[in-house]
Amino acid sequence: MYYVGIDWADQKHDIRILDQTGEPISKTLTIEKSQQGFTELLVRLRNLSDDPNQFKIGIETPHNLLVDFLVDLNYPVYSIFPGSMKSFRKRYRSSGARDDSFDAFVIADVIRTDKACWRKVDFGSDLIREIRITVRDHQHIINDHTALINSLRATLKEYYPEYVHFFADVACPCSLAFIKALPDFEAAGHLSLEQLSNFFKERRLNNSKKMNKIFKLLHTIHIKVDPIIISAKRRKALTSVKQLILLAVDIEQYEDRIKELIYQHPDSKIFLSYPGVAEITTARLLAILGDNRELYSDASEIQELTGTCPVTEESGKNIKSIYFRRACNKFYRDTMQNLAFSSLTKARWAMAYYKHHRAMGKKNAHALRCLANLHIKILFAMWKNRTEYDENIFLAQRTRNLISSKNNLKN
Repeated sequence: MYYVGIDWADQKHDIRILDQTGEPISKTLTIEKSQQGFTELLVRLRNLSDDPNQFKIGIETPHNLLVDFLVDLNYPVYSIFPGSMKSFRKRYRSSGARDDSFDAFVIADVIRTDKACWRKVDFGSDLIREIRITVRDHQHIINDHTALINSLRATLKEYYPEYVHFFADVACPCSLAFIKALPDFEAAGHLSLEQLSNFFKERRLNNSKKMNKIFKLLHTIHIKVDPIIISAKRRKALTSVKQLILLAVDIEQYEDRIKELIYQHPDSKIFLSYPGVAEITTARLLAILGDNRELYSDASEIQELTGTCPVTEESGKNIKSIYFRRACNKFYRDTMQNLAFSSLTKARWAMAYYKHHRAMGKKNAHALRCLANLHIKILFAMWKNRTEYDENIFLAQRTRNLISSKNNLKN
């Protein structure tokens, strides 16, 4: 066996290769991030063996063009959580000194000795791979959209503070149209009630209560703002509005594409049958679990990846410490937390479970995390067995488990 450690960077990659005793095969190989550099590495590997299964390749990220290149050639590539490298370095250098070549050596040796710390990169089918990439990009655009909303709200507070009381959502289509047409208080303050009513009718928003509220705010004494600030911030607000309008279209197109993709996958029926799961969440669950049912041995691996289960430490017989699991995939955690929240109104047992943990003194986020932990167990079993959700079967099984637990306590 040969163990390959890759320390990746933006423009180049440093690579160390060790044999099964931990001895370096050669000096550090530094390749460019290019097809020529990737081919150079491939030649080096094939000079050692033509069989990809005689290699174990370690890298700190599963998202890299070099990873794609190697996986496509059937080389087993393993990724590790980047935060783990800090503790691994201390095993070799107590001083904490580091460089790229040294990190590549550490990765190669750790993949040789600490197999449990690594997870094999498995892209799954082409369909799963596209779903995974698309939902991640969709999430990035959602994050950009949220950041723009926060920026617009902050800008409005600086020169047009009354506006934040006009609409509950400053980024709704009607709000964006209002800012675009009337970007400051002076422009909007001259509107008559009839003109304001016509504005709402054109956008098919028949809400007289909201219209009267806005009209009243526009005809009350407002905070005097320096004209220079108004001029500058109005431009900034209009820029944000333009970007939000464009992003809203892109988000809708991404969601349409995600829906097209999930209905092509047979496992989508499994997840769509579950309470609280719609198309976007289904795509995210497919991205998490994939379609290789041998990749995960049990639900606890998914729970660790999503951060729903805590970290526990025991010392002696009576001391136990429980910590919030920070080292996890944040995209996975966000998916399960949202699912837990949406399930509260879709399944009575989910709400009961949540209220039980709240009654124990746990905060909202903690109780949702506990519920998400339970969801993973159920979803994993459904996915593993290729069965859709049936609440009658679930409740019957849950009742049997409760009876069994009570009998164990009596004994």
